[in-house]
Parts: sequence; structure tokens; C-alpha cells
Amino acid sequence: MKPLISIIIPTYNRAHLINEALDSVLAQTYFNWQCIIIDDGSTDDSVEIIQKYLDLDSRFLCFSRPDNKKKGPSSCRNFGLLQACGDYVIFLDSDDLLATTCLENRIQFALQNKEYDFWIFKMQTFGYNQAPVFDYGFGAYEDENGYCRNQFSKGNHPFVVTCPLWKKNVLLDLQGFNENLFMYEDPELHLRSLKKGYKLKFTNFEQPDCFYRLKEEIRIDIINNLKNNYVFFENHLDCNDINSILYYKQIINNVILKSGSIGQYFKFCKLGIEKRILSKKNIFCGMIVLTYHFFKFYNLKGIGYNYFKTQFNNF
Repeated sequence: MKPLISIIIPTYNRAHLINEALDSVLAQTYFNWQCIIIDDGSTDDSVEIIQKYLDLDSRFLCFSRPDNKKKGPSSCRNFGLLQACGDYVIFLDSDDLLATTCLENRIQFALQNKEYDFWIFKMQTFGYNQAPVFDYGFGAYEDENGYCRNQFSKGNHPFVVTCPLWKKNVLLDLQGFNENLFMYEDPELHLRSLKKGYKLKFTNFEQPDCFYRLKEEIRIDIINNLKNNYVFFENHLDCNDINSILYYKQIINNVILKSGSIGQYFKFCKLGIEKRILSKKNIFCGMIVLTYHFFKFYNLKGIGYNYFKTQFNNF
């Protein structure tokens, strides 16, 4: 019998889009799937639209996020994982799409490469901008695991949440997504899996099998961005990992110092001390740089500013 694939979709107020995602599931050429939808407390007509699919095909299942679970995609995906019956799992966002042959091609590739724990497939964008984003040069890396681990540690995302097909037991062992993250939760999971020794395999398919919907304009709140990066660094900043240090340095320089956020600066510095990354000298020099930005001393930026910035970055 062909393996069962569980497709897990978290959703919140996507009444205007979720039908497209569910139609793409319904159109699959591979038939042995279940689609688990987790509603995160929608206040629009999402539940009514989902009900039509539940009535249409018994392979669709819908659950509400339990009240004792945190709001957000991470907890919804984790709750969906507990409901999953398949040996294989795909995560699909409620505004994205699967190609009709996605499941068929993925399971075939996985069964041909059973020694791996998850397999990575191409994704392209659609909607606002047609340019491809997650369109990899597959096969270009001798050590695919090492390449991806280094990229995720640097804050780069060589693939995103819908690209992998997972063995469910791997996700259960990892305990799913970090529920304290509302952003960057998928790269954190991917990095954690690689650090734990799970092996990935890039496919050699030329065509993408899933599609990410671009939005016209996404404004990322600086504080939320920093909160999520802080959680990421709590788990992955390592004094022996130059890539994670470079990413940490980038966040402090390009976000915290430029924004003049004193509270965030000391919070991240405290973490840097705990992780044995920063010295007192680094922190003092960073405070001088922060002062320039906080008081907007733009006309005074010169030799002194550059000296203290160089000294701060000497870690």
C-alpha cells in the first residue's frame, strides 16, 4: 500500500485565500493523503469555507487550536502533527499552493532515498512578483547538510517550510517547532534537525512543486523581529560557531545599534556574555556607538565613531 502523507495547514483569517490552497491539495495525482487544518481562532468566514471541504472529502480534517496552546503557526503545526496519521508530513501555509504532482513526486523520491530523514524540493514565488526565490542550484554542494547548517546559522534560509517532506518520527523526536517563535520558526527547526544529526537530501527535479505567495508589502516590526531573533540566538548562538556569531553581529549592528534601542542592546549583550561571545570592552565600545545613534550625532561620525565601532566588532 502506498504510504499516507499528512499535510498540515495552520490558518488564521484566510477566508479569501484558503480555498486556493485546499483546491491544490484536492487536485493531487497522489491519493493517499490526509489534510489537517488547524484554525488559530479565525474571526472571518474561514471555518465556513473549510467546512465545505470537510463535507466534500473525508480526507480533510479540521481542528481548532486548543485554548491551552499559544497562538501562532508553530503551536498550530505542532498540534496538527499530533493528529497526523501519516508516516510522512508536509507543512503548507494557507495562502500557498502545491503543484498537482507534488505528493506523487515527493513520495517516489523519498522511497528511492530512504536513508535520509527529510527531502528538499524546489519552491517558487507567485502573485505580487513572479521572480523565483527558493530556486536552488541542486547538486552544487558536496556536503548538503553542512552547507545548509552553515547557511541557517548565518541567518540565511536555503529552503523554507513547505520545501521539505519529513519522516513524521523525525519531527516527533525534534518535538516540532519552537512555540516561542512567531517568525523564523521554520529555519530554527531546520537548523535544529541538522545539529541533531538528521540528514537531508536535495532533489534533482528541475521544476518547483510548491508555490509561495508574495505579499505587496510586509512591514516587519523591529521589536518582534528582535524578540524572535533573541529566541533563535538563545538556542543557536555558539562561541565555537563563526556563522552564528556573524549573524549575531549583523543583528546588533544593522538593527539594534542603528535603531538606538538601549534596552535591546543590553538584553542582547547579556546573552553575548552568557554565551562567552562578548567582553566588557566590546560592550563599552558598543555603548559609545549606540550613543551616536540614540542622540542622532550624525555630523560627529568620524574617526572616533569608526574606532569604537571597529573595537565593538572585534569579537
